[in-house]
Amino acid sequence: MRGVAILVVTSLMLVGCHGKKNVVQQTQPPSTLKVLDLEQKPGFVEQHRLGMMTIGGWVNQKLGQNFKPVQAQHQDAAIVYLYRPDSKWNRQEIVAASMFINKHRIPSLLHNHYYWIELAPGEYRLSVSRPLGALHFQKPKYLDFQVQAGQSYFIKYDEENLSTRKEVSGPLILMPTSTAQQEIAFTQLKTESYNFVAEDQHTGKLRKKPQKIKHEKYDPAEDVHLTQPFKLWDPRTW
Repeated sequence: MRGVAILVVTSLMLVGCHGKKNVVQQTQPPSTLKVLDLEQKPGFVEQHRLGMMTIGGWVNQKLGQNFKPVQAQHQDAAIVYLYRPDSKWNRQEIVAASMFINKHRIPSLLHNHYYWIELAPGEYRLSVSRPLGALHFQKPKYLDFQVQAGQSYFIKYDEENLSTRKEVSGPLILMPTSTAQQEIAFTQLKTESYNFVAEDQHTGKLRKKPQKIKHEKYDPAEDVHLTQPFKLWDPRTW
């Protein structure tokens, strides 16, 4: 009888340890972003705010490195690429629209521009509004989306797409991967990118603020490619 009791207790302990292990494996990395109730639309504060503005492509002629895919720093995170193709409309912009992820300000998208954000698995709201100077009065357009661990996503900013003007998301479009890869290939990295995963996978330490990932310094000389070998002119051949 005593042996039976010991066997039962041991079995229960093994089951408990196994269940605990499963819970640990399913734990998602924490995020530095606030959790939003996506059932609620952006409120008064989000529509009327004071903040910085970004000069658009009409003045800001900054160049950057051509598109390169990146790997997430955390194995359980997702990469979201934000991009805006080059066009005459985008080049003539004076003040760029302000962008926010879960109410946190992120860089504005200029013409021919991309950057990425690293996110923990979950649901997020990307919103955009065009300020008048440093003041926001415009009702923001927003895109609610969900990301999964280890996946990559592409969100395009396109004010010229008339079919989305009346949609809640407005110029923000979650693009199919195959189409987005063809379009983003011609864009450039002109601003910092951000990692919103709070946990450093290598050290286990937690961040309270997002990690800013600086972009590579652009060198115009790297874009010069000769199609034929350069030869000095020989005056004897004249």
